Amino acid sequence: MFFYILWNFLIGYLVIRVEGVSLEKFINLTVTNGIYLWGINRQNYTTLTAKISIKGFRKLHGLSRKVHCRIRIVDKRGLPFIIYRYRNRKMLAVGMVVFVLILYGFSSFVWSVEVQGTESISPEKLIKELEALGVKPGAFKPMLDSFTIENQIILNMPGISWASLELRGSRAILRVKESVKPPAIVDKDTPSNIVASKDGIIHDMIVLDGQAVVKEGDTVKEGQLLISGIIDHSDTIGVRYVHSMGQVIARTWYEETLELSLNEPYRQRTGRKAEIKYIGWDRLKVPYSKEAVEYADYDVEVLKDGFFITEIYYEVEEVYWKSNIKKARKKLEELAEEKVKQAVPRGAKIIDKKVKYDMIESDKLIAVIYIEALEDIGMQQTIVTQ
Repeated sequence: MFFYILWNFLIGYLVIRVEGVSLEKFINLTVTNGIYLWGINRQNYTTLTAKISIKGFRKLHGLSRKVHCRIRIVDKRGLPFIIYRYRNRKMLAVGMVVFVLILYGFSSFVWSVEVQGTESISPEKLIKELEALGVKPGAFKPMLDSFTIENQIILNMPGISWASLELRGSRAILRVKESVKPPAIVDKDTPSNIVASKDGIIHDMIVLDGQAVVKEGDTVKEGQLLISGIIDHSDTIGVRYVHSMGQVIARTWYEETLELSLNEPYRQRTGRKAEIKYIGWDRLKVPYSKEAVEYADYDVEVLKDGFFITEIYYEVEEVYWKSNIKKARKKLEELAEEKVKQAVPRGAKIIDKKVKYDMIESDKLIAVIYIEALEDIGMQQTIVTQ
């Protein structure tokens, strides 16, 4: 994709507007006839804009009649048109050509390194390991052996069980999976009970060793005995101590309360946006498509695809929560759910969620969220024997 876009930039391309009631049919016909459109933006039911090569545009003449669509050019972009604009400034044009050729040559080098898939291992640690193996900004891609580097990462980093190095455009992306730690060794010689680590209602029990003292449907309190490690065989060998083993799944509940002032403003996008497109990287970049940013306040999103950088400016405005109670409730619910989930232990399964709202004097919105989960509440407790 990167080289296709680069090629069209070098030979020039057009931005067209298509107007008509058969836009879907128009797109299908372009695909059937091998005409490639990209950057398609549906403005309304009867209008769309798209980018197309000069060669592809010449093939549209017959198609427009078949679907009764009106096609017109709204912009001409790419190197040939830039050179034409500056035809009387030859040195500038030559400089731009040289610049593009340099960029094309630089695509054979790595300019950014990313790490994905880490949890406990620091990405910075992996980046340093990659640098030691030659994968760093400025590295010549043909000199990098991905297979060898992947194996070295696994050998040098004990916590990594799988690694994949992808060289995409000017980026090197390392994806990893961390090793799963083996379960702790259980000392079965130490007698113990299993007690409840928190309040709950027993949902399911699996007893591997020991004697269950509760059953499904029982309500239990924190610290209550669930599986006993003391087995009394009064008619045979007497009392026997074992290391209780089992799983006790219980229904548990979590609660969180958050409030939001309705007199506070929040930033909201208006739907208007402008784009500035560059070719280059970071501080050294040249705009080749620029829309005026006339907004007093905006958010900026930066998209990178190799040497192509797009800055999208979204106009925003300040709106008070009081003017949109429905949105305020949704925002407060998201914040409350995010906070309460931090208290839910890893491995627990959330089975129900309820949210209650309250408003104080039309100025403050309060949300109380209740989460019901299924989790193992069993906790080992050593039995002290005389």
